[in-house]
Amino acid sequence: MSLKNILIGFVVFTLLVAGIVYLAFRTKTKDLSKQFPYNEIIDRTLTTKQPAYIAANYEHFVEKHPYIIEMDSSNFYGTIDSIYTLPIGTPLKIEGANAYTKPVSGSTHPIVLGSVFVKELDTTVKFEFYWGENPTYGLYEHKDNYDIYPLAPWQEGALPFKYFWDGRTEPHDWETWDLPLEN
Repeated sequence: MSLKNILIGFVVFTLLVAGIVYLAFRTKTKDLSKQFPYNEIIDRTLTTKQPAYIAANYEHFVEKHPYIIEMDSSNFYGTIDSIYTLPIGTPLKIEGANAYTKPVSGSTHPIVLGSVFVKELDTTVKFEFYWGENPTYGLYEHKDNYDIYPLAPWQEGALPFKYFWDGRTEPHDWETWDLPLEN
């Protein structure tokens, strides 16, 4: 075997290993824009019906847009200094929704993407809002897995159902959802 063939084999092998590592350790993105309930809000301007807060997101948590909206100002990462209030009636332009799957943990987070004018900054900023939870992911058979959608700034109340992956719905009781377990 010639030195040229060995070098070509080494380069091909190195590229193959690098490609496998890249595919395994990249953040995977899935467009949710055509799925319920995201399809009902995409490309619309919604107004806040709940007080919400916005801040520059911690740089390591940014998926696509640099600002993040939260429903409670205490939910921001500890190093965030400037938190701005989005009062009731603030227009939110919803532009998309994606599910982001982290490479190491494998956890998936659905995020609504949009833009909003922040009065204190005197500019329109792009934001992310985590909306949607899957408390059963991977714990049960496909038919037993479901998604729930907590209160979002543009809603009067959270979506009241468990949306099962097989198309069924069942009522979801938000009042008892986050209660601590009794000993």
